[in-house]
Amino acid sequence: MKILVLGGTRFVGRHIIDRLAAAHHEVTCFHRGQTACEFGADIDERLGDRNVDLSTIEKDHWDIVIDVNCYEPEQMQKSLQLHTGRYVFISTVNVYADVSKPGATEEWPTITAFDPSVEAAAYGGKKAACERLLLARFGESATILRPGMIVGKWDHTGRFTYWCDRISRGGDFLVPGPPDRPVQFIDARDLADFAALTIERESSGAFNIVGPLQTCTMADLVHDCEAVAAERGAGGGNAVWADSSCLLQQEVEPWIEMPLWLPQPNWAGVLCISKAKAVSAGFQHRPTTDTISSVLDWLAAAPGAKVAGIEADREIALLQKLTSARR
Repeated sequence: MKILVLGGTRFVGRHIIDRLAAAHHEVTCFHRGQTACEFGADIDERLGDRNVDLSTIEKDHWDIVIDVNCYEPEQMQKSLQLHTGRYVFISTVNVYADVSKPGATEEWPTITAFDPSVEAAAYGGKKAACERLLLARFGESATILRPGMIVGKWDHTGRFTYWCDRISRGGDFLVPGPPDRPVQFIDARDLADFAALTIERESSGAFNIVGPLQTCTMADLVHDCEAVAAERGAGGGNAVWADSSCLLQQEVEPWIEMPLWLPQPNWAGVLCISKAKAVSAGFQHRPTTDTISSVLDWLAAAPGAKVAGIEADREIALLQKLTSARR
């Protein structure tokens, strides 16, 4: 098939292009040329800024458009003018109007009004608006993928990467409790595989793309990171669990300093999204240890890759406070 990928040089798009190329589709990547990325010779690259000009792609007819980097309704309005039979949009679970409770399904209401000055609300609200525009134009020929936190090689946020790297470095490390707190994440390769599957099967509608397939707790993730580190002769530290009230009292910033930790009541269900519909449609999620290994391999090959999370000196100081308080 002749497939156009809007954005594909940074993270998710690269995995999608790799997957489509491996399946021998005719792939064109439309991007601004601002991110260093080496594609195979069989990938057609077209340069341009979707905010300004689609002239290098607007005259072609595409079997499918896969939109990786649309964040603004105005961007969606422009790209909906492209000539294509189907449209796949990478959205987000942040589109749901209420994630204070677990179990959000694809039928839950999405955001219709939001405060543009609140970053998280604006991100989800704008993505939801893009979804509505897409459905109004393409209807049953539209596929919407709503991933949770996307992780893996080329992750420019460095959030999941933090846990892989920190535990591998060894020494005692700070972890937000409780240990049985559920977490979710999606390997970018699994997202790419499912995107390709929806193309092959012409699946339409919205799908939550979150994993692992079995419930995963923070303790499970820590255990898997420790296991992978040990296989590589690294790690060797101990998890020091701290409850949310303690971390908030010390002004530890959720999600930013401690990735995969969102103690606010309005986010209580965002790491407990339902994946049942996607699973029934063929969604697969590789073992977490596989994802962790791929992240560590990437970090070893790209030492300048971003690793988010708490600064080392601040973590040491907090660990000392916790240790003293527990004596």
